[in-house]
Amino acid sequence: KLSKAKKSGGAQRRKTVKATKLKRKGGSGNCSERDKGIVAATKAINRKNERVIAGKALAVNGDGAFRLSDLSTRGKKENERQLAQRSKKEHKANTLSDRLHKQLSKLGQVKKK
Repeated sequence: KLSKAKKSGGAQRRKTVKATKLKRKGGSGNCSERDKGIVAATKAINRKNERVIAGKALAVNGDGAFRLSDLSTRGKKENERQLAQRSKKEHKANTLSDRLHKQLSKLGQVKKK
């Protein structure tokens, strides 16, 4: 039998590069020790946050009963508060000339734009 033809240098390099790329690729199955520490810390933070949120949800009422209506009313109030705050920022005179025009209009010197 005839032996296989020798592979060129470029083909051999491509084969080694492909192998290293496959080894470097990581998923959830083979994360390093450093990554495991980060994942553990993240999970601990999430558990703490869930406990805090659950405690706040139960503390909405003094009786300790959990009611979705209480959360929805609090959410609506919070949403209205943020909307009012945002519109307040949007309608504020931002530039120096706008602020000066606003002051002059308060004094009655200049008509509004």
